[in-house]
Amino acid sequence: MSEQDLLSHAKALAESGDFESAEGALLARLNILPVRAETVLYLSNLYFSRLMTSEAVGVLERFRQLRPCTDALREYLVGERLNERAMQLLQSTQKSGSTDDLLDQAIMLQISGDAASAAALCRKVITLQPDNAFALNHLGRALFNTRQTPEAQRAFERAVQLQPGYCQAWHNLGHVLRAKNEIPAAEKAYRKAIDAAPHYQSALVNLGLVLMAQGKNDQAIVYLERAVALNPGNAEALLNLGICRQIQREYGLAENALQRAVEAGPAEPRALRHLGDLRRELQDGPGAVVCYRKALQISPEDGGLWAELISTLESMNELDEAQTTVGDALQRLPGDANIIFESAKISRRRGDNENALSALQKISPQALHPRLVQSFHYERANVLDRLGRYTEAFADYSQGNAMALTSIRARGTDKNSLLRQMDAVQQWLAKGAPAAGSGEDEDLGADLCFLIGFPRSGTTLLDVMLDGHSQVLSLEEQPTIERAAFRLDRLPGHYPNAMAALNRSQREELRGVYRDSIAGFRQPEHTLVLDKMPIRTIHAPFMHRLFPKAKFLFAERHPCDVVLSNFMQHYAINEAMIHFTQLSGTAGVYDRVMRIWQQSLAAFPELSVHYVRYENLIDDTEGTLRGICGFLGLPWQSGLEMHQDSMQRRPQIKTNSYHQVAEPVYQRSKYRWLNYQPQLQPFMPVLAPHIERMGY
Repeated sequence: MSEQDLLSHAKALAESGDFESAEGALLARLNILPVRAETVLYLSNLYFSRLMTSEAVGVLERFRQLRPCTDALREYLVGERLNERAMQLLQSTQKSGSTDDLLDQAIMLQISGDAASAAALCRKVITLQPDNAFALNHLGRALFNTRQTPEAQRAFERAVQLQPGYCQAWHNLGHVLRAKNEIPAAEKAYRKAIDAAPHYQSALVNLGLVLMAQGKNDQAIVYLERAVALNPGNAEALLNLGICRQIQREYGLAENALQRAVEAGPAEPRALRHLGDLRRELQDGPGAVVCYRKALQISPEDGGLWAELISTLESMNELDEAQTTVGDALQRLPGDANIIFESAKISRRRGDNENALSALQKISPQALHPRLVQSFHYERANVLDRLGRYTEAFADYSQGNAMALTSIRARGTDKNSLLRQMDAVQQWLAKGAPAAGSGEDEDLGADLCFLIGFPRSGTTLLDVMLDGHSQVLSLEEQPTIERAAFRLDRLPGHYPNAMAALNRSQREELRGVYRDSIAGFRQPEHTLVLDKMPIRTIHAPFMHRLFPKAKFLFAERHPCDVVLSNFMQHYAINEAMIHFTQLSGTAGVYDRVMRIWQQSLAAFPELSVHYVRYENLIDDTEGTLRGICGFLGLPWQSGLEMHQDSMQRRPQIKTNSYHQVAEPVYQRSKYRWLNYQPQLQPFMPVLAPHIERMGY
């Protein structure tokens, strides 16, 4: 059988699905010299199509004396950015005096960083061979690297026109389109590359990136995981997989991917930095500090990285260490905007607002790391507010909130999720919140107290104070009752309507889910569990139905102060906080939450609730705390008002109030809204009924 006939036979076997027989026939033929390049290329492509990359590369290397095999191997190595191996290949390739030598030389120049000379040689090849797709692709690379983007795009488009299956040219065209912010078009180009070469790891990673840019995180994970499956040590794929998982709030999977990225690229600081970011988001400040310090050992000239370390220390209230780190950073990078920004935060924390503003005024936001620009507006607003420059402060708060809405996380957040939850609860309440009664011998939650109200109502300060009581287990914004609600949502009727059909064993199962979520925190001395989550107010009817003897502490504060304070916060965007980026959204959600609370009281007049007014807590701290202890059945313990002592025993405050509760009790936030009356005036009709009801 001739080699051509054998190749045709192997193709027929492969097309019928008999890969093993096709592979065996081709391998046998490769042992008989001479061998045609067509046979080698078909076998390598067959391996590539089955994601057997090592085998594909191996057979090309075995027959690299055949020029088409050298070309295919070269394109694979350059396309996967294996530049050192590509350089070795090209340097060892025998010269023939043809245009192939010119193109090889151009690619070596490109790898060495001389893109202009590479482009000149590619143009020579194209002058001699106008339809040389390889030369067009590498010309496009050189042009793109010298910022001649339109010409680069034309070169790549011509290359794929001549060779529609040229995966590397499609991939490079995707880079150009992404640089032009033509993201959907870039996605199509990367998909073309992957359709032609399912093994193409770089294309899989870059497709994942453009999908993330469009908020298509579920799809991005699919392609990033494919890249990792092809190469478990692909640090770039692991890094972006970890970032994507973090955006999706899949924290365990995110940490796993980022730790593997660190192991795969120990000399690359980005994975350590993002692992630090993840640990900071998970309130593991010490763990974040370790990651940032390790990253700085690799990249000590990175001002943004110094800023992350300083910011983390500041959020942990380690102000002295943060200030020392500022000095270390500025010694290495004097004048760095990122570090000066963090020094301004420390000055503001220490009450030196004039110096803080002076530092901020030296900074151009364009000089900051992009991740800090939004924080810059909130920080400058905070300082301006403390200096009484309210109109300027409001403008900066507005700018920070507008930027929050443009983030990847905001684009991937379902803004209607909270609204749907409130709709469901209100509809359930309108029907009387039907649920079967619980027996006296069931777990009725007599040891539980839920601290609710609305974010920025003083719940964090109250929680920290009560945490000083020896008999209180304080849970600060842990997903406890939510886990029980998620379990209920899986039942027929979904949350909360499924409560109507629950039998005793199902109720106990839900209670078990809750108890399991707090078991790791509770100690024998804890007679009361204080479970704080202010936005959880909308779930009070469910909590009461599940634990009828649980108590409720309801934190109150002037509605205008609450709405304004939420608008002023640099929140991590989620389904609730996305509404607080505008005063209208904040006022609207506040109104609905308070109305649900009033419906809950009407439906359950037996609800055991004690109101704690923020202004009273500030003015008469001990008297207010004594009243709370009486309501909770706790003996009075002196020192509860010394909340800073309680803070020292906590790993870290989880909410945006961390820097405020670290200070002595102050009056600054009481009736702060009066400074922003013009901005709040349009929303007074919504807030006025609540102001009147609370007696402000």
